[in-house]
Formats: sequence, structure tokens, C-alpha cells
Amino acid sequence: KGQVILYGPPGTGKTFWAYGSARELAAISVFKKSYHELDEKSKDAINGRADREGMVRICTFHPAYGYEDFIEGYRPDENIDQQLIFKLRDGIFKRLCEDALKKPEKKYYLIIDEINRGDIPRIFGELLTLIENDKRGTSVLLPVSGRHFSIPTNVYLIGTMNTADRSIALLDTALRRRFGFI
Repeated sequence: KGQVILYGPPGTGKTFWAYGSARELAAISVFKKSYHELDEKSKDAINGRADREGMVRICTFHPAYGYEDFIEGYRPDENIDQQLIFKLRDGIFKRLCEDALKKPEKKYYLIIDEINRGDIPRIFGELLTLIENDKRGTSVLLPVSGRHFSIPTNVYLIGTMNTADRSIALLDTALRRRFGFI
């Protein structure tokens, strides 16, 4: 399906396994080696550094997380005169997709920790449909920036879900056909 959710009770290592699996898959796809066999430069390409993002990225959903954090939105900033302005900024998923478009030979992974804690329709917006494999590459017009955007085929999502959370029933219905569950 192009995306999977690891679910289970709290404290069972879902995030640990998601991050480890993403790093391993990225290492094998690019370097043809296990992650643990890589040198530091190759590991930096996967994990990123302070000056650039890697092929594996992570975010955590929570009730206040929104479209402007995930896709794009206006955020407060200061201009040269130190006056408050609002600046259009790309979110983590949009940046990942744009990087993946530039390097189609590499696979990019986004780990969404606590995926069931966010308001999925509000966070994904019009892109909820486009994460499906058969709709990858389909272009949509983003409402905030007015730019065309698509999700490339070399982007993979790994979510984690705590089954002790009561919001799981609502999320299962919305994402069951778009995500595989393990």
C-alpha cells in the first residue's frame, strides 16, 4: 500500500521498530548494505544532519498538529525591521516529497509517531486520497500556496498507533484501506 501502521499497547517498541525498519530499508535501497554496515557519511545521508534533512524523517501527531505543520501554511516570522510578519512555509511531508521528486532513485520514509492522536483529515487535507499507490503522481492544486503538488512513488509512510487510546476506532475506519496494519 505504500504505507503501514505499527499498532499495539504502549511501551512495546513501535517507534523503535519503525525507525529501525525505515533506516534499514533506506540503506539497502541506496547503498545495498545493512544500516549497521554503513560508514558515518552514509548514515548521515539517511538520518540527515543539522544542515540537511535525510531520507528518513520523523514527526509526532498531537491534537494541535495541523496542515500548516505537515503540508504548508503561514507561520509568524520577523522581517528585517524586526516586525512580525506571516511567511508561507513548507511542512515536513511537503519537503520530503519535494526531495523525493529531485532524487527518484532513492526511497524516502516519513515516520508518523502517534498517528491516531492527530486530526487526520485536517492534517492531510486533500492529500489523504493521494497517498494511495494508484494515485501517486497525481497532481493537485494546494489551496494555500496555489502551487501544484503530487506525492511521488518513492515516498513511504510508517505510522505508529497506541491501541490503548480511545481514538483508535475512528482512525481505523478512516485509514484502513490506505494503510496496512501490523
